[in-house]
Amino acid sequence: MSQQEKQPQKDTNAPNVPKKTGKKTEKKTFSEKLADFISANRILVIGIGIAAVLVIAAVGIYTAVSGNIASASGRAMDLADQKLQAWSQETDEQKKADAETSLITDLDSIAKKWPRTLAAQRALLRKGAILSQKKDYAEAEKVALDAFARNKKSYAAPVALQLAAVSAEEAGNIDAAIAHYTTLTKDYLKDNPSAPSALFNLGRLQEGKEDYKAAVASYNQLVSSFGDSDWAMLAKNRVIYLKSQGLAE
Repeated sequence: MSQQEKQPQKDTNAPNVPKKTGKKTEKKTFSEKLADFISANRILVIGIGIAAVLVIAAVGIYTAVSGNIASASGRAMDLADQKLQAWSQETDEQKKADAETSLITDLDSIAKKWPRTLAAQRALLRKGAILSQKKDYAEAEKVALDAFARNKKSYAAPVALQLAAVSAEEAGNIDAAIAHYTTLTKDYLKDNPSAPSALFNLGRLQEGKEDYKAAVASYNQLVSSFGDSDWAMLAKNRVIYLKSQGLAE
């Protein structure tokens, strides 16, 4: 998920961040421009998050289980991966729908037949990512949490939590998204490429809930743990902004 460390791009859809009243200026102040980053980061992370889940499911996690590729579950996942690739490349609408039905059936079968294996997690991650692409976010969150519960010590666990958090936010369940990001940043901070963006998003959502103390704590943890990342720079700017507005100490 290294692409999640990219420098976020600016977006014009600014969030509802409280501001002190004062003189209006034609040009946005530095702090106001920083506020715009919040919306930009949300859009970017959601887009990157779903794409990363697909990439990691197809490549990264595959390498983690390459030693077990001769197993029945591994062979079944190989075939499912081939179907996933064919589905993603299909341009005919009806053929794509038929391919999706067949693919989902195979993924469900793998998750049911080998319930406690990494193959089951991989299958559920693929299914969750497909559901997210279809904007069925509530079901995607449910499937991602199922994947997470299958093996919380696997390489796939933090990926599943990331997908669950993104899906929950998109479904409008902010409290659930905060809960998922909290677990992700508490239990999977080390050796997790998505940790910096997860911490920033946790702070962003806490800020949106006007829990500024918690938001600053998340931002500061990001800065102290991943000071060289672009997300840390954004976190520093958010802390400066909140303090300048009298919303944090």
